[in-house]
Amino acid sequence: MKIALVAPIDERIPPKKYGGIGRIVGSLANGLVNRGHDVTLLGSGDSKTNAKLIPIFSKSVGGLKAYQNDPFARAAYFQSAIAKIVTILQEQKFDIINNHLGWRLVPFHKILSSPLVTTLHTPLDEINKQITYTEHQTANFISISENQRKPLPKLNYLATIYDGINLDLYNFSPKHDDYFIFFGRMSPEKGVLEAIKIAKKLKVRLILAGAVFGWDYQYFDLKIRPLIDGKQIIFAGEVTDRQKSRLLGRAKALVAPIKCNESFGLTFVETMACGTPIVVFARGSAEEIIIHGKTGFIARSIGQMIKYCQNIDSIRREDCRNRALQFSAQKMVSEYEKVFYTMMKQTMF
Repeated sequence: MKIALVAPIDERIPPKKYGGIGRIVGSLANGLVNRGHDVTLLGSGDSKTNAKLIPIFSKSVGGLKAYQNDPFARAAYFQSAIAKIVTILQEQKFDIINNHLGWRLVPFHKILSSPLVTTLHTPLDEINKQITYTEHQTANFISISENQRKPLPKLNYLATIYDGINLDLYNFSPKHDDYFIFFGRMSPEKGVLEAIKIAKKLKVRLILAGAVFGWDYQYFDLKIRPLIDGKQIIFAGEVTDRQKSRLLGRAKALVAPIKCNESFGLTFVETMACGTPIVVFARGSAEEIIIHGKTGFIARSIGQMIKYCQNIDSIRREDCRNRALQFSAQKMVSEYEKVFYTMMKQTMF
């Protein structure tokens, strides 16, 4: 098959540190190339891929201060990117176009020279997505969890394909050190403040690992930074894959008091791949990924979360690793292949 993958413009493919969508697109591109497909990646010029690369910008724009701090600048970058991408996709013929850029490309699905399928990586309860996807609900969509579909159940879903990881990047750790970990953006919807409150209640060490983006600077400086003492509450910042594997693998558990409906939660799979259990609120796709009582605990209150953290050693770390094996990059690539072949057959008739 001749396949075009449209990547996010704010992430290098794959990202050096933060960036779940970019990590998935990178694995998918390389996996499809390894299976003999002719793959073209439309993304940032600093991307590293086995696919053919068409740069939309010379570098990913996510690190630019204007992009992080100014919503009008972000809108301008996206507008320019969409114009370039649509022009390329109208001029070149592909068997399938797989959109990972989001809602902005969907309105063009009828005028492109090739069939388009959009992978939905983020929650569907935001107004811009509600309007766009409802107006174009007959376009082709792939969800990344069953829970993700709830706000817009009538879209033309071709499949649910769970995100997959390269398991070789995550070393299994049969033993843990004496700390818990919070891993994710330092944002209110991720529950970082609640994780700190839980750690203080339990009187345990907590390592915070993740990025602080421009739109979260004020929240981080006012609410989180004053609680970081370098002893009980430790801020590690963004980490590399190697650092991530070690930090997750040596933790007693990942504490994830998320306040938003995560569409998938790639960190959950990465954590279990290291053998580390998860204590998470019953939000989003958590119950599709984590097996309550076997690979972690799914809580419905702060009180329950505290109780489950105290009982975390009842979880076998081997069970966590075995669960993660069901979310491999190879399995994900196979599922995408099935969808692409089905779409090709439909366009032939």
